[in-house]
Amino acid sequence: MRAILRAARAAASRVAAWGALGGAGMALTSAPTECKRAPELPAPGSSVRHRIVVVGGGSAGVSVAAQLLRKMGREKADLAVIEPSDQHFYRPAWTLAGAGLVPLSRSRRAMSSVMPRGARWIKAAVTRFEPDSNALVLDNGARVSYDYLIVATGMQIKLDLIPGLEEALEGDHNVSTIWDARYVGKTWDGIRELGLREPELKHGGVALFTQPRLGRGCGGAAQKICWLAEDWWRTKTMVRPNLTVEFVTGRPALFPVEKYARALAEIGEERGVHVTYTSELVAVDGPNRTAVFESEDGARFERRFDFLHVTPRMVAPPVVEASPLADKTGYVDVDKYTLQHVRYPNVFAIGDSASVPTSRTIAAITAQAPVVVHNLIVTAGEQPGQLARYDGYSSSPILTRRGGLILAEFKYGEEPGAPPAVKETFPFFFDQGKEVSVLYALTTGLFPWAYWNLMTTGRWYGPRGIFEPRMKFVDTWAMP
Repeated sequence: MRAILRAARAAASRVAAWGALGGAGMALTSAPTECKRAPELPAPGSSVRHRIVVVGGGSAGVSVAAQLLRKMGREKADLAVIEPSDQHFYRPAWTLAGAGLVPLSRSRRAMSSVMPRGARWIKAAVTRFEPDSNALVLDNGARVSYDYLIVATGMQIKLDLIPGLEEALEGDHNVSTIWDARYVGKTWDGIRELGLREPELKHGGVALFTQPRLGRGCGGAAQKICWLAEDWWRTKTMVRPNLTVEFVTGRPALFPVEKYARALAEIGEERGVHVTYTSELVAVDGPNRTAVFESEDGARFERRFDFLHVTPRMVAPPVVEASPLADKTGYVDVDKYTLQHVRYPNVFAIGDSASVPTSRTIAAITAQAPVVVHNLIVTAGEQPGQLARYDGYSSSPILTRRGGLILAEFKYGEEPGAPPAVKETFPFFFDQGKEVSVLYALTTGLFPWAYWNLMTTGRWYGPRGIFEPRMKFVDTWAMP
């Protein structure tokens, strides 16, 4: 713990000032020498086979593949990663870039540079899962068979589920989102531009931030950009006294854990951020700068805006939703403790694609990956033992201002149906329900460095740093 705090303090010294108008600034990480992996593509209509196949080259897929290769070795693992993209993103940096804290370029690297050493990279998209025959089909018609499958396909952002949103994002209407790389820069441009409009806003302006009712992403992600934008307008511009800042959420609280929900509500009251609960964005009229919301009882109301940031709805990828692997919500139907499929024991899921009832975050992946690795190795008969158990750990570092952060950490509730329970890393050092500057440095300095240098190589375990966690096992741990 002390080592992590020392590293965080060192990282804090590297965080550059925003500047008078907040030019996106500092390099939070230094890029290591890239060791590129050449992609391959099976011939159209051909058949190939690998012992382990990982579908998805995002944070979850790369991390779990790297850990498996390190544990099993290249020959024994015979592992392929199927991923069509050329680029790999560290998505938490999109919030920082959207707030003008870092350049967007710091969030991406070539996929070839993060693909694990020893993995075969199949650069293609999966169009069909056939778990009854232990196979899947690629977009060129090639067929890939496997002994063990890990699904790490993530979620899909659906801008078109809100009428008018795509058109407003493409237009010059001060509508933005940090959930799509194409519009991250537009978010910061809009925040900065609004800060320069003090003469126009003497009679009042409105900045809206939204969060959908249903969502499997980070519980605090939708509001981080709200807090950072408000902090910018309040401390770096003259517009805040005449600007109404409103956060409209479809949920009944600002966070699923009461401790953090209460703390965030208090911050909103102190800073004059209006919060409207149980109301969801259902349409956007960009040319007229009007947002339409629907409350829990079905009533609709409108808000005019000068700036609108939207958290769009997210769904399971269609290829997963349409497959025998999916549950009724469209995500891979796994046991929430073992992350093993409930009907196909040679199939596992990790990250956003898994049907586990917790927030989808990189922190959750750091806790899930060792469990998936252990359970796959045991299932494959490579080592004796019991199945390991994932306790639902996830974390949301909620940036509340420049230099301030609430580090929300939690796990499954203690009883069936209970809300998430607190599971904190630093309870003896800080009250994590309050804004702490050192913890801010974790998000802006240490975490990005650890992601690119350790997590993508399978050597980062979240709160435990570089030390592998001790497994807790299913049959020796009472399940709620």
